[in-house]
Amino acid sequence: MKVDGLPAEQVSDFARSTEQAGLDEFWVVEDLGLAGGIAQAATALATTTSIRVGLGISPAAVRNAAYFAMEVATLARIHPGRFLPGLGHGMPEWLEQVGAHPVSLMAALEEVTTSVGRLLLGEEVSFNGRHVHLDRVVLKHPPHEVPGLHLGVRGPKGMELAKRAAAGVILAEGSTPEYVRGVREAVGPGQRLTVFVWTSVGPDTDKARDVLRPVVRKALSDDFMRFQLGDEPGEFEQVLDRVTVSGGPEAFAAQVEAFRDAGADALIFAPQPGNDAEQIAAIDDILATARKTSV
Repeated sequence: MKVDGLPAEQVSDFARSTEQAGLDEFWVVEDLGLAGGIAQAATALATTTSIRVGLGISPAAVRNAAYFAMEVATLARIHPGRFLPGLGHGMPEWLEQVGAHPVSLMAALEEVTTSVGRLLLGEEVSFNGRHVHLDRVVLKHPPHEVPGLHLGVRGPKGMELAKRAAAGVILAEGSTPEYVRGVREAVGPGQRLTVFVWTSVGPDTDKARDVLRPVVRKALSDDFMRFQLGDEPGEFEQVLDRVTVSGGPEAFAAQVEAFRDAGADALIFAPQPGNDAEQIAAIDDILATARKTSV
């Protein structure tokens, strides 16, 4: 489950509800003007017991590599095996707003990814790049269990970086199973592929899908989503089926299976803000019914 835009004081309850519903992961975001990603992740980890918590994503351009590595190491030591750190380019317009747009988004992401990865391994790192500058930096307390980094990337260059860095890949909402399959082929079988997907499920199929129709229509104006959909996206209802998990229990099962078959290792349900608790309950009901019928 992914939390997006909730006030910080509600994160704990949402994380606990996600864990109680039997879901495996809880992801937070670090969008400009919302809540801090590390603070949310730390809170979610501290108020749950076993669920994994992901940060998807922290913009590399605004994070000092050494200090980000310190934050990751701290959470990894306190909650071994449960923290999934994510880095990405960040939204260019947000980076411009805070005066942090680098000369090269890709160079910044690669340098931060490389430096953080080495620091987490306990290496002493000196690095003088276009964005990262470190002089004999070493973590005094590196993690006992080094968490893999995950990169929020979309295009071919980002996939190549993830492969070189042996990092997982996080795909944003709007991905189709076909696009996921292409990414899986690009990065290979050994790297984790996490897919965020717009989610609205419930007993009333039309009502559930109505929640996402305006979201998907608005997203269709985005150039990259059109790239993800391919040259022949099909009718709108077909697009809705391909980029969401929406409708009743049968649609839920079919759409989840489509992403799984395409190569997704983790499918992260992303409800609309304000619809979070309702969606956890609805997914909990679907999963509970599935468990009963499988016994």
